Amino acid sequence: MKLSARRIGLCKSHCAELPKSPSPFIPLPALIASFPFTSARRGAGVRSSCIDETRGWMTWSRLVVPPLGGQVRLKLGLRTTGCRPSQGLRSRHARISTFVVAKLVAFALFALRVVAVETNCPRPAIDFCFAPPSWQTAICLPDDWQKTLVGKDGALLYDYPGKFAGFGTKITFSIDGAQWLKQELASPRVPIVRTTKRAGQIDILEETFAAAPAPARKGPENESGVRTGGETAAGKPPRHDLLIATLRNAGGVASDLTPTLTIESASEITPQPDGRRVLVGRMTTLFCPQPFTSKMSGTLTNRVVLAFPQTSLPPKREFRLAFRVARGENAAALPGHVAEAESLRKKSQRFWEKLDLPYGRIEVPDAGVQALLDSAIRNIYQAREIKKGLPAFQVGPTCYRGLWVVDGSFLLEAITYLGRTNETRPGVKYLMSFQRPDGGFMLIDGHWKETGIALWAITRHARLTGDTNWLRSVWPQVERGIAYIGVMRQLASADKSAPNCGLIPDGFSDGGLADKVPEYTNIYWTLAGMRAAVEAAFWLGHAAQAAEWQRAYDDFYAAFRRGAERDLKTDARGLRYLPIRMAKGEGIPPQKAQWAFLHSIFPGKVFAANDPLVQGNMAMLHAVESQDLVFDTGWLKDGIWTYFGSFYGHAWLWLGDGQKAARTLYAFGNHASPLLCWREEQKPVGQGAPVVGDMPHNWASAEFIRLTRHCLALERGGELHLFEGFPARWAQPGAVTRMRDVLTEFGPLSFNFTVAKDGGNGLLKVTPPKRHPPSRIVLHLDGWTGQGGTMELPAHRRSSHRIQIKVPAGGPDIEPK
Repeated sequence: MKLSARRIGLCKSHCAELPKSPSPFIPLPALIASFPFTSARRGAGVRSSCIDETRGWMTWSRLVVPPLGGQVRLKLGLRTTGCRPSQGLRSRHARISTFVVAKLVAFALFALRVVAVETNCPRPAIDFCFAPPSWQTAICLPDDWQKTLVGKDGALLYDYPGKFAGFGTKITFSIDGAQWLKQELASPRVPIVRTTKRAGQIDILEETFAAAPAPARKGPENESGVRTGGETAAGKPPRHDLLIATLRNAGGVASDLTPTLTIESASEITPQPDGRRVLVGRMTTLFCPQPFTSKMSGTLTNRVVLAFPQTSLPPKREFRLAFRVARGENAAALPGHVAEAESLRKKSQRFWEKLDLPYGRIEVPDAGVQALLDSAIRNIYQAREIKKGLPAFQVGPTCYRGLWVVDGSFLLEAITYLGRTNETRPGVKYLMSFQRPDGGFMLIDGHWKETGIALWAITRHARLTGDTNWLRSVWPQVERGIAYIGVMRQLASADKSAPNCGLIPDGFSDGGLADKVPEYTNIYWTLAGMRAAVEAAFWLGHAAQAAEWQRAYDDFYAAFRRGAERDLKTDARGLRYLPIRMAKGEGIPPQKAQWAFLHSIFPGKVFAANDPLVQGNMAMLHAVESQDLVFDTGWLKDGIWTYFGSFYGHAWLWLGDGQKAARTLYAFGNHASPLLCWREEQKPVGQGAPVVGDMPHNWASAEFIRLTRHCLALERGGELHLFEGFPARWAQPGAVTRMRDVLTEFGPLSFNFTVAKDGGNGLLKVTPPKRHPPSRIVLHLDGWTGQGGTMELPAHRRSSHRIQIKVPAGGPDIEPK
């Protein structure tokens, strides 16, 4: 007797007690006998070589797990050897005991229960269930030279790097016995950080924020963006941060308390004789609301505790203190009273609420996702700086405060989608300023891939803006980049016996692998860059040049396939995959540094979806998911590279599994902090506190914008596809999803999708791109309407469509207008 189940996608956490098999096939009797019927919940992150880690289909005779996974659709059928499926239990050859039937029913019920399990399955909502154990949040102004951060404990953090929570200066407010309770933002668009603590019956609220700037003067200096906190011709302008502490006695009796402020710094800490100011090095002055007594501790003067007069606080009464930190030379004191500080807080809130950032271009009906989108936009502008008179879209405020070619390219694409081409054009210009005389880009030694990345970034910007004149103006730089790829291939061919002969020289993989070795990340991105340049040459009408570059691409691709065929390996689960290293790869997990492979799928579009190399690598990555993202693929051993989830989700989307992409979007979002930003890498929840990289990490911010946009609207050649990764929860009654003039390769796209209050249908209104209309606009119905397939929408005119949701088997009821 055998069981049939189709498209059963189970969490790995529920497979821990299943039989281990050297092959992807598990006999049904062993499966039934070992299923953990008594417990539907297991600890997150459990991995074992069981049904979810191999191929995913159950046939009449065995269970096989496909690389694509899938939605749970349970179907039971019984048959005995020699019987046709239609005979089933009616066959005289079927001898089934009551016990076995009971087991089958239990198996079915358990499989259905798995869908709702929360421990390791993709969350249906943003609840920060996978947030890092500690975090830091930017409160600085857009384009600010001063990147002020606030720690999870509410401390102000300056002068990165250093030994005080990673910074050279840390300023912390407290009273004896205070315990941290929570931290939040005033709103996703307003970076006023509110930290709540409690000490006995005293509730503590610390509000930390940057003072709003004076109104910006119009002129050439702000034509490319906001620049409210940027450097001026005179140098770095003074900057002010404030901390307002509100102490409230929630008890029934009076309470005595002594507020303290602890300053830790590698710079000299000098309390002033007036008892109201403290100098910290040459650039920082702390202004206090009351006279203090100071006590130095630690070695030299690197830790000073300021104690303020003891206060007796009656029941249900509040007491407030306001501290001001001035940064920059000759920074003047701000008003010193609490009322004045609160006025500055209100001004700061109004400043952020009215700030002209590209909000509202993408609106989704999930408040958690929308909050992350808005915060991502704000964080990108907070990390940005003006360099060489141009906006430099930087990754973060600390260790990644600078231009990184791949990170910056995706940041530029994300902001271009939101219509800010006046800012991203100068950003692309800034990126192009780093091209070397030989035509190559290489800001990181051994990062040969940067030339390919830059070629993609330049041509992608031209496609999104539709500006062929601009592309022609920079075409000589594209030509020099392509020529340099030929130089790289010649360098790699000096040693005919080298595994990378004819490809790219020994290089730095990044993303978890150091050293210069023969490897594939540089090859993946070089292929992607060449492909983008070939398409751009055809677009400009340079047919002869495009054909020449295509021949060079084909030759390079053929050399890559020969090397890939040689280097394919089989993992412990029997999956065939291509490791990143051609040599010196012993002991390296198969998934390590596979980021560029995913980029070669999308946006590189190098491979066909049915390519065995793609299917093998994707199955291998799927097999090592933990907490819904790929495990141990970055620098942190046994860690999670948070925004690798976007690379992974994009690959699934491009390969046709939009619902997997939607689930990955939520998994990615749930690895953010409750203050709506990401650390680059962190340990899975419950497995320790080590972290790697910057925070806020704004490549992550850009990736969240990009993945959301592409789940809703994705260019596929000359076609525009909508709702390919539309989450089912966005089709709930009353839900509204909008795009407003979001740039595509065909021009700005707008749509409005409103679900009826009874949830039975939705009205979709589409204003298609007009600059260069797509050949087709395809609406995907799988995963959210209760029906499958697609429908075609008018590509050359506005249209409205009533779409049935959860309709009967008869099909969709669509009424074009």
